Amino acid sequence: MAEILFYNTHLAKDFDKFKEICDSNEVNIIEVRPEEVDHYVGYLLGLEGFSDEKKKASDENANIDFDFILFSNFDNHKMFKVMDELRDSGANVQHKAGTTQNNIGWSLRELLIENDKEARTMGLIHKINGQLEKAGDLKEKYGEDSRTKDLITEIQGFFQDSSIFSLDKTKDYYLKLMDENLRVEKENQ
Repeated sequence: MAEILFYNTHLAKDFDKFKEICDSNEVNIIEVRPEEVDHYVGYLLGLEGFSDEKKKASDENANIDFDFILFSNFDNHKMFKVMDELRDSGANVQHKAGTTQNNIGWSLRELLIENDKEARTMGLIHKINGQLEKAGDLKEKYGEDSRTKDLITEIQGFFQDSSIFSLDKTKDYYLKLMDENLRVEKENQ
């Protein structure tokens, strides 16, 4: 049976609607309490080979105070159907993932931290792409700016080498590119 592991149900926008959609799609909800975050994901899902032992907390100070769902035993059709219904109803949860052979061996805390990091990274990449688009528009309008060009080359190199990736550096590049775009606009007023 398809299951959703749900962490922090009290933070859900409309948990009653969420439950209704899951019930109508024959999806079992496994509610996880904050005191269970150091259990292995496989254990929380009731998978064979996982005991109730807790994993030593990897980062007890990380902010994991958000709602999160983990899809388990879904085929693609059912998963997208449920996700669409949740989104359309307003009961959608922002943080979500699917089970993998890798993440069932993590503690829920580790999965939450990684999922949040990925979500913040994707948000920053979206913002950087917006600034890159703006830089392209400014180039069309005012001609090429050498400082902006050099920064964009540096950013491209950063994203091509995953071994040097860091969220803080990504934030720095976003802010630098935004500043450069503002400078170019100001200089050409």
